[in-house]
Amino acid sequence: MPNIANHPRKLPRQARSLATVGVILDATALLLVDEGYDKTTTNRIAERAGVSIGSLYQYFPNREAVVAAVAQRVEAETSGPLWQILSDTRGQDLRGELKLIVSTSINSFAEALPLKRILLQATSMPATAQWSAAVFQNRLTVLRAFFHAHAGELREGFNSEAASLLIPRMTRSAIDAAILSRPAALVNGELEHELTTMLTSYLVDDRRTGAWRTPRSNE
Repeated sequence: MPNIANHPRKLPRQARSLATVGVILDATALLLVDEGYDKTTTNRIAERAGVSIGSLYQYFPNREAVVAAVAQRVEAETSGPLWQILSDTRGQDLRGELKLIVSTSINSFAEALPLKRILLQATSMPATAQWSAAVFQNRLTVLRAFFHAHAGELREGFNSEAASLLIPRMTRSAIDAAILSRPAALVNGELEHELTTMLTSYLVDDRRTGAWRTPRSNE
């Protein structure tokens, strides 16, 4: 799949324009799954969406730009629930939060797997990469605040700045690998268990949370 370095011609602002773009993106997502990337041409997208080719080109210069917009929408829909949890401190302990975070992430990515598998081929596309990087920078603040809220449970010597860069990429890489080569792991609990165990071991200091206890002597 070629790199996508194209942005939309213009951003829709009015309700009618937003609806048109939404229909175009919906049609593109369906075509990608039903017919594959190569057959998802702008003519086929317009036909499937029920709009004129001129309407499509009013918003997108080419097929690559449409696919990039689909990838961005899927990314926002998939990661939204996760970042909502991170933003909402419930007073739950860190172990419980991590379990919920991993479960929510995997459940979100497990939806519409065929589309996400196709879109994963576009993760190096400049337009999508730039959009994701900008979003990630905004969310670093959320992740740092999450660590601050659980500072009393984190392992000694924990580096929140390094972890803020490492954990999202490490977790996402594992999920992406499962989508591409082992999708069953997303639905059978295998990946959820392993990721939860990994993050808990990396973040949580049991001696500080009270989960660790020195065995009592029976004497």
